[in-house]
Amino acid sequence: MVVLLAAFGAALVIYQRRFLALHRVYAGQLLAAQDEERAWVAREVHDDALQRLVLLQHECDRVASLEPLRPEEQRASLLAIRQEIEDLSVVLRGLAHRLHPALLDQGGLGVALTGLAAEVERSHALGVHLVLPAEVPKIKAAQALAAYRIAQEALRNVVQHAEAQEAHLVLSDSDGGLELEVSDAGVGFDAAGPFPGPGLGLIAMRERALLAGGTLSIASRPGFGTVVRARFPQPTA
Repeated sequence: MVVLLAAFGAALVIYQRRFLALHRVYAGQLLAAQDEERAWVAREVHDDALQRLVLLQHECDRVASLEPLRPEEQRASLLAIRQEIEDLSVVLRGLAHRLHPALLDQGGLGVALTGLAAEVERSHALGVHLVLPAEVPKIKAAQALAAYRIAQEALRNVVQHAEAQEAHLVLSDSDGGLELEVSDAGVGFDAAGPFPGPGLGLIAMRERALLAGGTLSIASRPGFGTVVRARFPQPTA
């Protein structure tokens, strides 16, 4: 009986380990597919839709400058169309950036976080106090993307749940690696209990950190705000 119980326990442990390994692989493939799809949509928006809008803007300018001058009503309509096109361009650029942070590819994590902080302040009237190191540590591309997405989701949670007027976004060197911290002084929640919402964002943040070789911790309690902290180790040679 003892032997059978021991064998059963060993089999259960092996099964759990295999299940967790398969879960990690599946989660990694899912997140990679999501990022790839977001990048594709962002390219399509930028390379097709935005270029068409530019052509429409030029056409409106051309028609408005034709001689003899059109009636004032027609000119006013053309100006209104042009304004609508400009507004749509702003929306599409924001969508493209939200789907895939081009600044991350072009300027690195520090530049991308600067753009993210400005976007959140502009869109949601949330003061974001950004602190960056003099030189951002070099980390893998997957870790940089994970750090950006975690910051994005954490700030979204502040906007939606914290009832706070400001948040702090701090990037720092951690033993040659990287540490990202997003904190607020909002209403907070019981970190040991259920998250006040669907909670999928917290799951996604943890999965992103783990799949990129990092860790993520969340500290919060009612009335004392929330701190989200992600750490990514220094890349091995």
